[in-house]
Order: sequence, then C-alpha cells, then structure tokens
Amino acid sequence: MEDSSTGSLLVTSNAPSMQRVNNFIAFFREVNELLEKETDISPANQLVAEVFNHLLLQLRSHFLPQEVQAILNNEYIQINQQKLRDKLSEIEFLVELRDSHEICKLEGSALDIVKSLTNWNSYFSLVSQELQMIRQHMRQNRNTEKLPIIFVGSGPMPISSIILHLLSDAKVICLEMNAVAYDASCYLLEHLGLGDKVTVVLKDGSEFDYSSYSQIFVASLVRNKQAVLETISRTSADPLVAVRTAEGMRRIMYEAIDESQLNNQGWRILGRTCPEEKLVVNSTLFLERVTNSSVPN
Repeated sequence: MEDSSTGSLLVTSNAPSMQRVNNFIAFFREVNELLEKETDISPANQLVAEVFNHLLLQLRSHFLPQEVQAILNNEYIQINQQKLRDKLSEIEFLVELRDSHEICKLEGSALDIVKSLTNWNSYFSLVSQELQMIRQHMRQNRNTEKLPIIFVGSGPMPISSIILHLLSDAKVICLEMNAVAYDASCYLLEHLGLGDKVTVVLKDGSEFDYSSYSQIFVASLVRNKQAVLETISRTSADPLVAVRTAEGMRRIMYEAIDESQLNNQGWRILGRTCPEEKLVVNSTLFLERVTNSSVPN
C-alpha cells in the first residue's frame, strides 16, 4: 500500500451510507494486507504508525447503526477481524513500550511528565468517568475507601493506574502477566516517584486472589476477561468491577464483552460509560455480583 493511499480512503461525515461502508471495508482490507506484509510493526515503522493512527481516527468517527452492522457483517472483515485485532494489540503494546522508555528520560513532577503524553486527554477523560461511576455505585457496607484498587492488565505504560491514583489518592496494584511490560512499568513508576503508590505484580489476572479487594478495573486489552471475572467472582466477597469493552465500530480494534455471559456468571450490570467521539474509544461496564439478598422477591 502506498503511503498516500490511506488518506484517499478516509471517509467523510458527508459521504452516503453505502459509500462510507465500502470505503471503510476497503480501508480495512488495505490495513490488513499491509500488516500481513510488514515484519516491523514497531513505532519505528512510519507507514505502520500512520495507518494505525488513521484507523484510530476512523474508529472514533460517527457511524450510523446500519453502517456499523453492514461493516461488521462483511465476510472479509469477519474472517480477518481477530487476526487484525491481534496485530493492532501488538502495535499498541509496542507504542506503549516506546512511550514508557521515553518518559523515563524526562525530568519533572509525575503529573507534568504524564500530562505530556499525546493520549493524556483521552485516558484522563475515560478514567475520570470510570471513577465517578464507581463512586456512585459504592455501597456503604463496602468500606472500600482505604482499600487498594486493583487494575488488571496495566501494560508497559500504566497510565490508567497512575490517573486512578492521582484522582483518588488510593494505592493501585497493577496485575501484569507480560514480563517485558512488568519490567518497563516498574522502572517507569520508580522514575516518577510513584513506586510505593502504584505497584505492579507479575501475575495473570485469572490466577490472582481478590479476597482482600473490592474495587477492580480490567483493561481493554486483557484477552481472558471471562476467566478474570470468574476468578473475581469466586475470590472477592463483594466486588465492584469496571471492565472495559467496545461498542459499535470500536469492536474492530477491541474485543467486546459478551453481556449474555455476564448474566450466566452471576453478574449484574450497574451502568456503563460511552465512548466519546474523537476522544475515547473504549466504553466501560460496571458490574456487581448478584447475591441472594440482592435478588428481588
């Protein structure tokens, strides 16, 4: 794919419905074929970086429900969606790893440093919404104010966990199963002077004991969300969980939670945040476990 071709495929808000659908499918195909050929998908590859940013821009744009359905039901997209999603997850990981290393070269206060990130506004908006929703649904008997917050899948750049700490003044414990991400995030947090406030544990979230914790966040890139939720349900007495998911076109990039399975697992959806056009890609579900006492007679 030529560098200039991606720009020609960007859809506009004024395009007719079928033209928007066909343009996006063509763009998806080109992105998929490009990433199949490229051996280097790190941020050092400018073409990959540009295509990735174009895709993010597309997914943040407004699509009508019928356009979303037509795109997601397209045969080529259905066949290749998971493969592309895996590639995009790897690209996002490598971008975060690069950013984590670069931030460690900067000097200044933790807040000033993390605010210099290009995606600071997106994460700040998302985490602010999540924390506000969590506080709305806290029950008095939860007594969670002094308990640490658990964040599953914090990655090499634990910006959500840092913002959670900055906004709540609570200690945050990150669970990260990737050793490279674990090392990078530990080094970053020490550099920022937050090593005793935001800590990282090298652990799969599906194998952690949540018995001492009630406020739990699950990142969008965690692939075994259902297994993590099963473990939370089994080990935490009264969990309040914020699990990031994807709606509409955002499902191209992130796996959506199967909400019907949540009922089968004994979870109740308390609320949700919605993505913000051109700012926040993810949405978040807020869950509590259904108990006998909470089931109406």
